[in-house]
Amino acid sequence: MAVHDGHRDRLREKIVSAGIESLQPHEILEFLLFAFIPRKDTNAIAHELINTFGSFADVLSTDVDRLMAVKGMTKNAAIFLNSLPDVLRVYSNDRAKEKISLAGRGVARDFMKAKLFGKEIEQVYMVAVDAKDNFIRMEKLASGDGVAVSVPVREIADFALRTGACGILLAHNHPSGDLSPSAYDLALTLKIRDMLKNISVTLQDHFIFSDRKYYSFEENGLIPQK
Repeated sequence: MAVHDGHRDRLREKIVSAGIESLQPHEILEFLLFAFIPRKDTNAIAHELINTFGSFADVLSTDVDRLMAVKGMTKNAAIFLNSLPDVLRVYSNDRAKEKISLAGRGVARDFMKAKLFGKEIEQVYMVAVDAKDNFIRMEKLASGDGVAVSVPVREIADFALRTGACGILLAHNHPSGDLSPSAYDLALTLKIRDMLKNISVTLQDHFIFSDRKYYSFEENGLIPQK
């Protein structure tokens, strides 16, 4: 196996474990080029693209001929990168036309359960919703295999402000199978509720998942809104 093949595997594992948002801009470019430049060091090509054109966004805004002038680039890779902004616009427009509604306990619960089902380490996710409970965005907040995963509370407020959320849903899993919220879970949830209230955002619920079972803080009266 070539050296860069092992590097590609490590980058793929990083995406699986931490999400593509954990990558640096040049690493995202590197990953995007894997399928179109199979036998070259796409890390070097990604660095050269950013050095030449200025930023990740500038690379995607560059025409095909100029992209192809960068050493190591192929025509298919250039066409792919150049087409991505249009692809993302189609995606954004399609999502705007068909918003995902998370109204109702069961809908929100099942939506978040699908993200955490079968995970072998504890992970924490947050979801932003608008005033009509339509999905805006989901992001992983934390993960780990300790007794209590450290949750960066301030990032939840930043996420709410950045997405323009009116409501936030939280969810994490207990791989041990015990659904009971810990003292830390409860204290953290109340802290997050009060912090969000200060910026006029509602913590709608906090779910704990294990296999096919779940625990809802809202259903159990642990996050009253008044």
